[in-house]
Amino acid sequence: MEMLPQSDAPDLNATAVIQAWFSAFAEGKIDDAVALLDENVVWHIDGDPAVSTIGLLRGPEQVRRWLENFPRHFRPQVFTINDMIEHHGHVLALGRFRHTVLSTGNTVGSDMIIHFTVAGSKITRYQIFEDSALLSRAFASSDNWQRQEIRVNGTLYRYWDRGEGPTLIFAHGLFVDHTTFAAQVEVLRRSWRCIVLDMPGHGESGYNPEGWTLDDISQDLALMIQEMSLGKVTFIGQSQGGMTGLRLAASDPQLLSGLVLIGTSARAEFPERLVQWNAHRETLLTGTEQAREALFATLQQHINAPARFAEHPSDILRERALMMAHDRTGLVQALDAAVFKRGDVHGRLNTITVPTLVICGESDTATPVELSQELAAAIPAASLLTLPGTGHHPESEAAQAVTHAIEQFLLAQR
Repeated sequence: MEMLPQSDAPDLNATAVIQAWFSAFAEGKIDDAVALLDENVVWHIDGDPAVSTIGLLRGPEQVRRWLENFPRHFRPQVFTINDMIEHHGHVLALGRFRHTVLSTGNTVGSDMIIHFTVAGSKITRYQIFEDSALLSRAFASSDNWQRQEIRVNGTLYRYWDRGEGPTLIFAHGLFVDHTTFAAQVEVLRRSWRCIVLDMPGHGESGYNPEGWTLDDISQDLALMIQEMSLGKVTFIGQSQGGMTGLRLAASDPQLLSGLVLIGTSARAEFPERLVQWNAHRETLLTGTEQAREALFATLQQHINAPARFAEHPSDILRERALMMAHDRTGLVQALDAAVFKRGDVHGRLNTITVPTLVICGESDTATPVELSQELAAAIPAASLLTLPGTGHHPESEAAQAVTHAIEQFLLAQR
């Protein structure tokens, strides 16, 4: 068994030395930081040489230049040390950073472990372990940086990450994708960090071929929030996204600071609709392209207010093309989760304690206004906004009103 190498002269106050180094680094006191370095100090950062901080350095003057160059390439947003572990002159500093790369404008975050070696009250070695692949992407000007991905419990979630500030997570309804929230994100990204998902079986996200439930998605997102160190988030969900948000708020309230529910329901699907949904399921899975397009056109008549067809015909066509582009099997599995398996969670609504905004369209026939009224009445800290002349997709049909309502809701939570 290989033993941990020990420094030549272990320092009993190694942690205090590292704390002093972090303080000097945070305050930009380069002379103070360099004064803590051994004359033969080694600085070790692995990764893509295109990243400004990567490389091997020896000696205080080399490290001084490294420290002086740091603010020329990064604008720190977050730098947190959560714990330090000392053993025989070795100190492991565990934390997380989030910095903006000045050359590209991309903001990158990662967990990190920094391994320091200390002898004679001087730092003799530094090595950082971080997400070097993500850093490399952040420095590449040609990279589609806002498009990110994460695999959670075997399912690949693609999402778009825009803006800085407290985190908002957006989850869309059946048959559409992340672009349904485009109007809201364009405004809210100026003051908030917007993580906009493609839900499983939709857009660019993957799916479990064995199927899933809304509770499975809720658990995936809870794990994502925790492990990405997002802090308390505001969850904004439309239809199936809102159904997921209800489950997340009921099971993991400590992860949320707020909840926005748009055109959604806590109830199981109406039994009288299930026969028709079964027929739709078969068409979606095995029907011809013409049959599928005809079905989507019918569904659009059901979910959009009549005025939208006359006033925004190009949006209707674009939405239908998006529906047609989804993977057949993935979309049917999503339908199973959101319609056939979803069940009734009305009994859990009184356990949701976070501030909640419920938004619904007065002309929504997919989730009638009574279902939103029921949510607002049962959730203790909920308010209701009903939009006239609006169907199942208020976020696109009444985009400006929805954006304003969400913004005012968020500001009230600050």
